[in-house]
Amino acid sequence: MKRVLLACCVLWVAFSVAGAAQAQDKPKSSEQELDANPLTDALLEVDAKKNLKAAQLYYTRKAYIGALQRCEETIAVYQRFKKFDEVLYIAGMSSARLSRKEGKQPLPAGMAPDKYLILARQYLTQLINEHPKSSFHKRTEEELRSLGDAPTAQADAKQ
Repeated sequence: MKRVLLACCVLWVAFSVAGAAQAQDKPKSSEQELDANPLTDALLEVDAKKNLKAAQLYYTRKAYIGALQRCEETIAVYQRFKKFDEVLYIAGMSSARLSRKEGKQPLPAGMAPDKYLILARQYLTQLINEHPKSSFHKRTEEELRSLGDAPTAQADAKQ
């Protein structure tokens, strides 16, 4: 474990030195530097996988607030995650369950079930629109219908 950590630190220093040399040659925006750095993507991918595993665990244990929080971390930071459709699905389903006051955790103060209903619709609609070939597509459409949305009309309008 120490060797892996040491190797990561060495790689980070090497990329930092190389990045500093390139920065002197031609200026780049900070967003371009993050996109060009494969080490950053690798670290974000590992973090996203951990968040997804934790969200799956929380979701199966009916701790929907924890599942939603883990998904929102990934949504905010790393939208190029390979399993982003699953993150959106868990976030949407957790929000839908919280809007129906299901689960083992009490709703936090200041969050009405209506707010979770809005969140559920947003996440599930985003999944339908951005990931039409997802394995979660059919279940998402069914859930949106139960929430009172017509997902096929929204998806058809985009195409």
